[in-house]
Amino acid sequence: MATFLLIYTATAQASVCIVKDGEVLGCSETADQKTHASFIQPAIESLCKQTSIPLSSIDAISISMGPGSYTGLRVGMATAKGIAYAMGKPLIGINTLQIMAAAAKHKYPKHNSAICALLDARRMEVFTGIYTHNLTPTTPSTALILDPLSFKDELDKEAILFVGDGAEKFKSICEHPNAHFDTSICYGASDMLALTEKAFALADFLDLAYSEPLYIKAFHDNRKA
Repeated sequence: MATFLLIYTATAQASVCIVKDGEVLGCSETADQKTHASFIQPAIESLCKQTSIPLSSIDAISISMGPGSYTGLRVGMATAKGIAYAMGKPLIGINTLQIMAAAAKHKYPKHNSAICALLDARRMEVFTGIYTHNLTPTTPSTALILDPLSFKDELDKEAILFVGDGAEKFKSICEHPNAHFDTSICYGASDMLALTEKAFALADFLDLAYSEPLYIKAFHDNRKA
């Protein structure tokens, strides 16, 4: 087994965890999206002291690489890359939508059909991806403007559990009998553990020089100069 630093900054709630041999030893979180940059470094330092595990003992750093908040993703990726480079450790990137599906799987361990993660992207747009019950992606992560017929082809084939803060939007317009919803599931760094362990075992690491967040769509700054 291994020791990991898990960093999640993709959405409004940010969290960091240190895990060893499959057990979460310490976790810190904040729900204030405006403080992600000032939260993350002190939180990591505090967790290292709390768990008596120095960064030099970490086997790999795992980061929520997107989609999600533009600023949050940049803060998390910059922090993770900096630690990985300084400590000479591998960096693992986990898709935010897959993290959401993992949280749903944890809540419903006997769930054996598809899970669709919907991350709010404002108005009726969401970032979305569909996963099997064992968290294998069946569709590419994409930005989608929802309408009543969204996911019809997939829903005609099987029941799908829709989760995430964008699921409420689809719930209000979807009448398909195979669509099921749970908008109460929370997700964060601790939900990255199984995915991180799998990536570590496969040596599926990011290139520190060229890796960047998974934005899916370009960032537009609408502020006037």
